[in-house]
Amino acid sequence: MRILTVVLVTATALTSIGCSYGAITSHNGKLYVARNDLLVGGALRKIYECTPDGAGNMSCVAVSGAP
Repeated sequence: MRILTVVLVTATALTSIGCSYGAITSHNGKLYVARNDLLVGGALRKIYECTPDGAGNMSCVAVSGAP
């Protein structure tokens, strides 16, 4: 039982230090996705501007000068 607990805690800790998408918003037909890294206290934040097309695909580019 102790080994199972250690494995579950380790798996939870390892998956929580990756990146997560903190916010998605739209403006003038474009989607903006804020990617917040949990590493280094969120110092590696990036914002992407995504343009959807009619076929369900999206093309995304990083926004320069974004926090």
